[in-house]
Amino acid sequence: MNVENFLQLPITKDFTVVAGRNGLHKPVQNVEILDFEFSPDIQTVRETIFTPNSVVLSSLLFAKQKPEYLWNAVKNLIELGASALAYKPVIYEHLPVELLAYADEQNFPILRFGGDEFFEKIILETMAYAKTQDYSFFLDTIMRRLMEEEVTNEQIKSILQQINKPFEKYVYIANIQTQDHANSQWMQSLFQLEPLLKSGMICTYKMSLFIILTHSSQQLQFEKLLNEWLTLYAIPTDSMTFGYSRCHVTQTEFPFAVREAFYARIMAEIKTAPTCHYENLASDSLLIELHRKDAKFAMDYVNSYLGPLFEEKVDPDLIKTAITYVVKQGNIKEVAVAHFCHPNTIRYRMSKIRQLVAPLENDYVFYERIAAAVKLYLLHSKTNV
Repeated sequence: MNVENFLQLPITKDFTVVAGRNGLHKPVQNVEILDFEFSPDIQTVRETIFTPNSVVLSSLLFAKQKPEYLWNAVKNLIELGASALAYKPVIYEHLPVELLAYADEQNFPILRFGGDEFFEKIILETMAYAKTQDYSFFLDTIMRRLMEEEVTNEQIKSILQQINKPFEKYVYIANIQTQDHANSQWMQSLFQLEPLLKSGMICTYKMSLFIILTHSSQQLQFEKLLNEWLTLYAIPTDSMTFGYSRCHVTQTEFPFAVREAFYARIMAEIKTAPTCHYENLASDSLLIELHRKDAKFAMDYVNSYLGPLFEEKVDPDLIKTAITYVVKQGNIKEVAVAHFCHPNTIRYRMSKIRQLVAPLENDYVFYERIAAAVKLYLLHSKTNV
């Protein structure tokens, strides 16, 4: 959490930044109250009176009719590593211009309350937000581990205990991403579903989102249920791509379900389909496991076979055509439509591609090899964003 996040809380939404706008990136780990600690009348002031990375709240009563006390307070807060000062405009509606200029120079944010917000409520909301963010970070770390490491059954049980959810016997997972990766609003809309997941959770991984549901039945129609929820909350799905895992035993096969959902969604993107089920991937699942377990070996194969198409002197339309040719499963007419050209143009390009990568292979061997190379290339591109 940083000062900018602090200003986005419901209780601080009416706060204004009066100085130090360039310091809004500073981290916030605590919120504390300043009463009379920096008044010269107070003889004993501990150096640790305010902890570093705190937002300090004050009504500035200690500086009533003595604006010079404000300088002492701001300088000390900066020295102590405070992240910002937020003041209630009951004594001072506006702070001295020179003090604001100094705060600007030091990139020290000074915030003015928007109304009659209570100090205690600000502290409670800030801590609640920080706790939520900490748990989200914890879940992100867990999902990264499940995706990228080989974990034992004992480790799976330990992870599930740490998550501390009432998981049922079987797990169903969907992985979702939208075409507009830069816009995170779609994720927020899907987090609305979390109250429905009494035995599951929602978390993120690499700009995608996992919806995880556990259930006592092995026959649950998870996709149908998820679509009903999306309709119930009027969440648009036109730009979303979905990948679904198979049903797995939660206590021993949780990582398999996580990876299956993620890679099913990747394959849906590759095939330009809105939805993909891992159980329908057939031999593509072998390519997924090959790339996941030995990406270097997989990419060595890609470069050895498709390398001629990546050379600078080669027409870039050739690799684009090769990719579409594989995505469209060798259908020349569909490839031509996708590239807005005549089928004969595609046939000419495919002839050039064969001359460059495999002049002696027959049709069956050529398609088999180029399909594997292109899919591995796309897998690598989409999993390393």
